[in-house]
Amino acid sequence: MHRIRIQTWYEKYKTGLFRYALTLVKKPETAEDVLQEVFLRLLSGRYSPEPGKEQAYLYRMARNLCFDHLRRQKRLDQEPPQIPWEQSQYAYIELISTLDSREQEVVTLKIVGGLTHREIAKVLGLTEHAAKKRYERAIQKL
Repeated sequence: MHRIRIQTWYEKYKTGLFRYALTLVKKPETAEDVLQEVFLRLLSGRYSPEPGKEQAYLYRMARNLCFDHLRRQKRLDQEPPQIPWEQSQYAYIELISTLDSREQEVVTLKIVGGLTHREIAKVLGLTEHAAKKRYERAIQKL
């Protein structure tokens, strides 16, 4: 009975849920993934809407999944570039030479040292916010 109900909801709401997800994530393949995840979660049995309130429940679940995806994507976009040290350390030095010395220091501490913004702030005597902003500006320049 549970699967039949979920299948009925899928047929009834799939188009609207897909379009809603697409408006949030802007990519059809991601919107499709969100739609599938909504119904996979329902099939797992861990999630269950109140009777008669399934539409709002499904849209809320899709919304949360879209925002989860967007947060993950933002984190990935902010990760420091991977520099192939074994190929050429000089390429890194040449790359950061376009930055002023304070920016070079922040970028090197983050990328080479793997320090967090809080740790960088302690090393340089800055606030965490200042260290983060300095790093972000330096990466933008690069």
